[in-house]
Amino acid sequence: MEPFLWLLLPVAALSGWITAKLSNRKAQPDPGHTNPFSQHCIQGLNYLLSEQSDKAIQHLVEMVDVDEDTVETHLVLGSLFRRRGEVDRAIRIHQNIIARPSLSPQQRSNALLQLGLDYLKAGLLDRAEAIFLQLADTGFSKQEAYDYLASVYEQEKEWSSAIKAVSRLEKAGGESQVKRLAHYHCELAEKYMRERRADLAKQEVKLALVTDDECIRAYIQSGDLHLSRGERKEALRAFAHGLQRDHYFSPIILKHLYDYFSTHGELKHLIDFINHHADCRKDAAARFFLVRSYDELGEAQEVDELLHEELNREEASPYIIKSFLEMMSQRTSGETSSSFRALERVLSSRLSTYMACQCKHCGFESNAIFWQCPSCQNWGTVRPYPNPLEYTWLDREVT
Repeated sequence: MEPFLWLLLPVAALSGWITAKLSNRKAQPDPGHTNPFSQHCIQGLNYLLSEQSDKAIQHLVEMVDVDEDTVETHLVLGSLFRRRGEVDRAIRIHQNIIARPSLSPQQRSNALLQLGLDYLKAGLLDRAEAIFLQLADTGFSKQEAYDYLASVYEQEKEWSSAIKAVSRLEKAGGESQVKRLAHYHCELAEKYMRERRADLAKQEVKLALVTDDECIRAYIQSGDLHLSRGERKEALRAFAHGLQRDHYFSPIILKHLYDYFSTHGELKHLIDFINHHADCRKDAAARFFLVRSYDELGEAQEVDELLHEELNREEASPYIIKSFLEMMSQRTSGETSSSFRALERVLSSRLSTYMACQCKHCGFESNAIFWQCPSCQNWGTVRPYPNPLEYTWLDREVT
């Protein structure tokens, strides 16, 4: 029953609205006469309550002709079809509304907006763009038009056009869009980095930070650009600023530095960075990369001390404990080694069920960082948990 409950409110509203309209049209209604439209609405609700939603909507569509008094009714019906995934039917309804010559400018604007959303839902981006541009020019639904235009450009990866649309959205009186704009500049920076156009990428990163000095993604990109040029001091400064702005992204920042210094055989620089800029008491990622770095450098004593310290923590990192079990299985033999390997397998199995990142807006969870949440489409809301349980996800591409 629950899947159909979302239809109850709009259908009930339709029933009351139509009945009220018809009552107002009759100066002296016949007390003994039963309104046929009310009967139709009741029949539609009966279909709905018996979980025959298709019949319910079809019944309501057939009972209402498009005229100046039922435009809003048809807009609601078209929206219902779109939400159900029946975009073709929604498009036909909204096109039928727009074809009526008696519409007021506001009614036509509302119908155009809904038709644009139909096209957007159907993936007909060119048609959606044309409608939203038309709405922006007319002045009706201006903020909505620019907002949805930006969504179209996001899907087309037309970041320069998206920047213009969102800037106009702000000028039209919309809410601040600084986070969204900063990520658009970061998207352009990534595009230029792929094209090996470092100067243009650097320019976009600067624009991102001017737009939003809290944009952690821009600090990471700035660090990567400096590293690509061998500018280590500048890179470390950028990563340090990023870590200061949002310590939740410590796993990402330290992974970028680990990859660079490990490749160049200079992991001591990463150890220095962690000791100067990270709080190892609270930062499991910092402790993890310390253990990993000392292990690669062959500093067995340092590794032993760090692992034993981890065992004594009240909130020990399970992944660092896993490293300890791996080390002990290699240092021992026979049944003892087998026991350590068995414990490591059990812990690995449990760790594989945990998610490392969450969207702070909608709660979406994943094992990868998405700069735009796949669920709610907000920018910059997905971040690592404060104390991630495992870091294998860091080997995956950030999207």
